Amino acid sequence: MKKFLWLFVLLGAFGYAGCDTHARKLIRVYSQLKACRNNQIIWKDGARMVYDDGKRESEEKILKHADIEDMFTYSYTKESYAHPKHDPGRYRNERFFRHMYGDSASAVRRHLMTIDWFGRKVRVTTVNNVHRHLLAVERDLNRLLKRHPEYRKYLVPIGGTFKWRTIAGTKRLSVHSFGAAIDINVKYSAYWRWSKGMKYQNKIPFPIVKAFEKHGFIWGGKWRHFDTMHFEYRPEML
Repeated sequence: MKKFLWLFVLLGAFGYAGCDTHARKLIRVYSQLKACRNNQIIWKDGARMVYDDGKRESEEKILKHADIEDMFTYSYTKESYAHPKHDPGRYRNERFFRHMYGDSASAVRRHLMTIDWFGRKVRVTTVNNVHRHLLAVERDLNRLLKRHPEYRKYLVPIGGTFKWRTIAGTKRLSVHSFGAAIDINVKYSAYWRWSKGMKYQNKIPFPIVKAFEKHGFIWGGKWRHFDTMHFEYRPEML
């Protein structure tokens, strides 16, 4: 009994009391977060957000109104293909990301840095050191290109990084709005809206995907609603 009491005290001291495993992942990977208590994510600036609203809704409603816990509905795996029914990482709580990266285009721009991506200048956020993680991806990809120079065509020219915009066909903000996503060469990419019957397609070599995943980026090619050009910084999913 005393052992469990001490465990509870220890978890509370580190801000984990009342949290599930996924909430703990958020606190571990995002330095802006302080704790999770009483079903609330607590930010270091004092802000509080409900973690799980308790609602179990349709896929369409969750896409529009995901709570923070909903973001973990599907597990992101290291397999090289999309699950026929799952969209791991596609559910996002917009309020969470707005608070993390900026609540407007101008707020996000204050944290952008221009970096080199295979000879091109791109703008990405410095929040969570996303710029450093993307540079680490480029270093690994450069090593990969020494063995597979034919892969370069998939990486440049890129589709884009920062752009304050909504996701096509929706009113939801894209992760590109926060400077935490990159689209690689559109020419060799597949997107579910371009596909009749949503038949899965992909041309992106999996070693490229693994280089991104190693540094905290998930791949849209693992979504049932596939977007194989798209990578976004979501270390909590990995």
